[in-house]
Amino acid sequence: MDRWFRYVLISTAIFNLFGAVIFALPIFGQEKLSALPQNTHPLYLWIISSWIFILGVAYLWLAFADKPEPLFIAVAAAAKLAIALIFFTFWMLGELKFSFVLSGCVDLFYAMVFIYWLLQTSQKT
Repeated sequence: MDRWFRYVLISTAIFNLFGAVIFALPIFGQEKLSALPQNTHPLYLWIISSWIFILGVAYLWLAFADKPEPLFIAVAAAAKLAIALIFFTFWMLGELKFSFVLSGCVDLFYAMVFIYWLLQTSQKT
């Protein structure tokens, strides 16, 4: 795996760690810091936060693995595209603050980099 892509995976892991914290903040009474909609049930927040964290750990693991996993990267690209679209849509509906659009833009960037890597990798084989 190219060094540049390992760095992308490490930065994605760090980005996911911040995302996991944002979704966990309301559970600990910090709703205003998270900018999430009020009165979201803690069950949903725990599920979302834990999955964002788990995926972040998977990105970090893959960054240091000997063998790349194209299927995981394809699923990750699709998930990041979906999150970007969801954040943008709910911002347009007035349900989320603009900070979520910015976060969605970062997810969109990672999705494009993942797709680029997948295309580049498929051409090598």
